[in-house]
Amino acid sequence: MAPTITSAMTISNEHLPLNNKLRKLMVEKMRRDRINSSIVQLKSLLAPEFLHQEPDSKLEKADILEMTVSFLRRQQQQQQSAFSSSSAAVNQGFSRCVHEVVHFLSKEEVKTQSQRKLLNHFQNLLPSSDENRRESVLPQLSSTEQQIISKDKSSVKSALWRPW
Repeated sequence: MAPTITSAMTISNEHLPLNNKLRKLMVEKMRRDRINSSIVQLKSLLAPEFLHQEPDSKLEKADILEMTVSFLRRQQQQQQSAFSSSSAAVNQGFSRCVHEVVHFLSKEEVKTQSQRKLLNHFQNLLPSSDENRRESVLPQLSSTEQQIISKDKSSVKSALWRPW
């Protein structure tokens, strides 16, 4: 039989729970340090905001977090309201552009089918409240042009591939 050292094995097994406890304590300390560091950073970033709300009081961590959340909510609401107003302006600009394109295209006599399709496409982009305007801007078609357009529409419908 080979000699074995049992005392070293028993010592390492005894120190195992102690090592785990120390490791857990170190991990917890590092976690708390990260949290505290982040709170200090929040406080420095939002210092003017904190001064407006509670200028002379010592802020606790929970106060700093609550004020940060309320500040971020206000910022989010402001961005949403700015976005909605800018999207309305974009829609208005787009609509005006489509009106100008339709007006420009309808000045000339429609000679080809592609011109007619292009004009129809832009007229379909006009808002539905502008139906009267569409009809006044749209040049009148001869009966042969109307027949060609209706044939094109029916051929497009029948040529549509369906998987079933």
